[in-house]
Amino acid sequence: MTKISKQTKLEAILAYHAGFASKAKVAKHYGISKTLFGMLLAAYATHGPDVLLNPPAIAGEFRIAVASWAIRENASLTAVAAKFGYVGTAQIIKWKEIYSKLGPNGLLSIQKGQKPKMTKKKQTQTNKLSAEENRLAQLEDEVLRLKIQNEALKLLASIQQRTDNSQK
Repeated sequence: MTKISKQTKLEAILAYHAGFASKAKVAKHYGISKTLFGMLLAAYATHGPDVLLNPPAIAGEFRIAVASWAIRENASLTAVAAKFGYVGTAQIIKWKEIYSKLGPNGLLSIQKGQKPKMTKKKQTQTNKLSAEENRLAQLEDEVLRLKIQNEALKLLASIQQRTDNSQK
């Protein structure tokens, strides 16, 4: 999916309001999905051009307000866009799902962006660490074996000493 600029979205909205074509034709002409274009029109009608130029700040409280209102009102994505001026369809759907499963605390714990992927440097550190851990485990096993061997030799020496004393 390609990102559509704010300018293109605004041009599409103005073209529709000017009566050049239907929603579907304007959306297709500007490469905007019908759902998104409907949401943009609803948000623009309620909030004006500011909704495109200065979208709402996304914070935990905003997510909770959007998700709880959308669930409570059984609202469509277009209705959410009209009320809150937010047109992130995938995020709204995800927020509603999280709110339904985990409640408001689930939405407060969301962090922006993707989880970082493990880099090669971290992978080599992990491999090195596991190699060091393996070596440490080997040394611990060897120490235990030597302790057992030492105790066995002491026991053997003590038995030999008893037998030598008993023979005298």
